[in-house]
Amino acid sequence: MQEIYIDVVFAANLLMDYLLLELVARFLRCRTSHRRCLAAAILGAFGSCLILCIPSENTPVLTVVLHGFCALLMLRIGLKIQKEALLLKAFLMLYLTAFLCGGFWEAVSRERALTLRIFLLCVFVVYTGSSAFLFAADSIRAGRKNIYPVTLGCQGRVQSAYGLYDSGNLLTDPLNGKPVSIIEPELLYKLLTKEDAEILRSFHENPKELTNTEITALKPHYLSLTTVGNDPQMLLAVMLDDLCIHTPGNVIHIAEPVFALTSKSTALGREYRLLLNSRLLR
Repeated sequence: MQEIYIDVVFAANLLMDYLLLELVARFLRCRTSHRRCLAAAILGAFGSCLILCIPSENTPVLTVVLHGFCALLMLRIGLKIQKEALLLKAFLMLYLTAFLCGGFWEAVSRERALTLRIFLLCVFVVYTGSSAFLFAADSIRAGRKNIYPVTLGCQGRVQSAYGLYDSGNLLTDPLNGKPVSIIEPELLYKLLTKEDAEILRSFHENPKELTNTEITALKPHYLSLTTVGNDPQMLLAVMLDDLCIHTPGNVIHIAEPVFALTSKSTALGREYRLLLNSRLLR
């Protein structure tokens, strides 16, 4: 009969879960903190220990369901993911990353006993290797095309995308003096509920519908935009909660950024869904 030391199981799952949450957060560009990831990892390790008490040979389906529920709970707590689509994507990414890490550790353990020292070394190699890969990919993308990963936050919801640094975008909001970036409407609507998105779509027709809705927090208003060779046009502008621009060197955080909605999604490129104001990266 195999002996299982519960403290070893707890410590191994704690390190593994924390590593996986950090990697998934980096891959999906989720805004989180080390404390939240650690708290979620502790919960996940505790859950794994409890699941060990269930005889898996008699209830294999229940064991799988409990592991899946535990993973979803960790993602909710650690990464603060609210939207179901993003949660599913993070769930799949979590298990894919766990599969890749498990294969790497198994290959290493074949050559020698997987001691605590070797385990910690593997954790370090996987984490730093993945971080280096993401850093290199972002550096190449940003260096060649001035395209940066961005994270948008609005009313507790988070959305990731890519934005193009537009050196010719000098648009300023006359109401508050903030630099104005350009956003694809469909990307903004993903940060809102279906009802609020519909209200914002019909804002120019029924502005009174905004009364007592969450849309009022966006402070919707119109801006005049003039481009070379074109007549002036009025664009609907809104203010979000925050914007994070992930440059190769650091993360630039902008509180209460202003975005103007394009009239057509085709105005932006295939690789990016925002035009970042030139003043944001200075």
